[in-house]
Amino acid sequence: MEHSISPSEWMYTQNLCRIITWLTSEGQKSNVVASELVSSTNDWLQGVQNANTSAAEYAEFLDTSEEWVEVVWANFFGSGESYREFIALVNGVIPALGHPTQSAHFLPLFASLTMITTIVFALRIYSRLKVGGYIRAYDWIILAGFIITLATGIMRAYILTGPVHYRGVWDQSWDDYNALESSSLANNICYPIVVFLVKTSLLLFYYQLTAWKPLRWATIITFAVVTCNSLALLFGYTFRCIPVLGWRGLNFLDAYCPVKVWKLELGTSIVNIVTDVVIWLIPLPMIFKIIHTPTERFLGVLTFGIGALACICCGMRLSVMHNAWFSKEIGKPMDSSIVATWTQTELYMAIICSSVPAIRALIIKKAPRILGLTEDSVDSMEKSQEGRRAGKDGEASVDVRSVEPVSPV
Repeated sequence: MEHSISPSEWMYTQNLCRIITWLTSEGQKSNVVASELVSSTNDWLQGVQNANTSAAEYAEFLDTSEEWVEVVWANFFGSGESYREFIALVNGVIPALGHPTQSAHFLPLFASLTMITTIVFALRIYSRLKVGGYIRAYDWIILAGFIITLATGIMRAYILTGPVHYRGVWDQSWDDYNALESSSLANNICYPIVVFLVKTSLLLFYYQLTAWKPLRWATIITFAVVTCNSLALLFGYTFRCIPVLGWRGLNFLDAYCPVKVWKLELGTSIVNIVTDVVIWLIPLPMIFKIIHTPTERFLGVLTFGIGALACICCGMRLSVMHNAWFSKEIGKPMDSSIVATWTQTELYMAIICSSVPAIRALIIKKAPRILGLTEDSVDSMEKSQEGRRAGKDGEASVDVRSVEPVSPV
């Protein structure tokens, strides 16, 4: 940078660039970036003797309404002459800011995770059909979560490589900003929906494992907490601002956002992490009750405990969001790709981890030696399972021991 940027210059630049692009939001210049609008406005104002009486001419120059120009000058700058001074100041600051871009790692990571998750999910469905005979309800639930995750990932990839490839507001037009706000609202609404679907799928899977009351009550209570937390995040983001689409039209000037994003994310993310841990711990007592060999216990714990990876990703997402919220670096706009990367990684890892039990069942069926099992031991497990199923016909309740020792489908 040519010279250091003061906090006030940084604030003026961001605010004025956003305001001047808003003035073009309903005209032919909505696709012109803020730096060009500031530069052309500065040149235009140099030829004006009295800016205070030039609102109509300036509105025609920007292809906007005179009313909007007068409202902006009166409420944000005090007068046209004051606006001229701020334009000159910001026009001198912008060249020193450069043209920072988003990090380039989101797109390759998204493509890789999409491919891996697709393969894992395909194996999950194949396992259901070959081992279980049909696709369960919780598979359809998580399929919906996978589709939404894929769709929001494509949206993030488009936004990060297109409208907001350049991070600075001075390098963005109103069309870019509108695309960013619209996609952010959509992604923020979809995130708790996907989290809810993935966790609901797992909890339904656990609930159907056995009629053992401690496990079922644990899943019911956890489901209630997950539902409340997801609804809190969903409605918190949806109605964060009044009106909801507070960046459009004259709402841009007087929209009120009473919900503090960092408080909303902090509270719900902590609950998300706690429920993640609980969900991956719920089946462990059952595993230790029905499995007695150290090897199978280890494999059982590993099968469900791999979900800890999703917990770590959730924690990393919260960490990078915290850094973004409270960053005080002057002249360095937030790198949105970092938050997007960890959000996408968290959701994909949750889907992958939830599919591990089904894949383990497929391996036991098709290639048991990978897990250190022999064909005789697998046959013995299946016969034991059939015997337990026959023995529990007509029973009013099912003990935990009625659950097969291999990871169920």
